Amino acid sequence: MDPRQAAGEAEVYWLPSLDPRIVQLVGDTTGLATTTASSLPARHVRRGDDGAYAKVGPPTGSSTAVSCDGLPPDVLLMALVPLDASAPTRLEALGHFWRGLAGPPSSTLPGDISPARRARLSLTLRAVDGRHARATRREIAEALFGPEAVPDGVAFDDHHLRSRTARLIRDGLAMVAGGYRKLLKP
Repeated sequence: MDPRQAAGEAEVYWLPSLDPRIVQLVGDTTGLATTTASSLPARHVRRGDDGAYAKVGPPTGSSTAVSCDGLPPDVLLMALVPLDASAPTRLEALGHFWRGLAGPPSSTLPGDISPARRARLSLTLRAVDGRHARATRREIAEALFGPEAVPDGVAFDDHHLRSRTARLIRDGLAMVAGGYRKLLKP
């Protein structure tokens, strides 16, 4: 990735072992396929040690596919869906990918984060930033919820915002320590 790009502009590719929404493509062994690697409407391609990754569809709502490296561009492709605990998510992602090939892709990916969860994750990361800046819980709560919502003095000690702030800090520290990978699982 280009470090000069903003986070929203960078094309991010996850490993299939971490993100079950990545469609794994292999050479067709059934004789039924009609799609080749060269016919994929990819808007961005990146080669890795484990294959070629392609973003298919517009920047919002796009699907990611990975194919085994070394496949010729004219080889017919089929999707590989491991039968594991994430199989339902993989099948949803494959449906999303197929609809993107057949026409305009849907606006949401399977397992997308809801607006409420996105807002909580934002608060969580802001709370961790405050913690790393050595802010007190009260200061973090005031930054997150506004100074008028946080009671003065000892009244804050039993206030629900103190507990909520503590949970946000705890969850944020866990996310920074590697818990962010849970966002990729259903």
